[in-house]
Amino acid sequence: MARIILFGLPALIVVLLTASQTVVDKADAALAAAALLVGALLAGFSQVASWRERILTRTGDRDSVRVKALNEAGALILFSIHVSVLAAVAVFVVTLLDEASFEGWLRYVIAGLASVGPAALAFVALSLVFVANLLWDAFLNDELDVAEENRPEFDSGVDS
Repeated sequence: MARIILFGLPALIVVLLTASQTVVDKADAALAAAALLVGALLAGFSQVASWRERILTRTGDRDSVRVKALNEAGALILFSIHVSVLAAVAVFVVTLLDEASFEGWLRYVIAGLASVGPAALAFVALSLVFVANLLWDAFLNDELDVAEENRPEFDSGVDS
């Protein structure tokens, strides 16, 4: 279901903006949004990397569910950074084009190209929601591990 939402909503944005021939060419707002999203992604990636390293140092198990979840979060973050760069480039290219000089089916092409930026930013924003959930799970799991490690040993009274 998450993949349907993650890829379906941006695809729907492309279809709707292209069909309505809507050209989103506000470069300043879109580029600022892309910059903010990339900043959040980079902060999230550093957190994912540190938690992953801490878990690997503690357990050494590269195949654990926790490490795999953090690997998935890291991969999603890095892919989203690439998508946000694509969004910035698409918005920049569209602002260089004069929309009024295109007629007929070329207006649909321009609208399709212009829809890449908003669709990419929607993908990045949605991926941040999924990464936030993965980070919250990692935080809770890390907290449980630390509590388990710091639990005082039970003295049974029997000498060994």
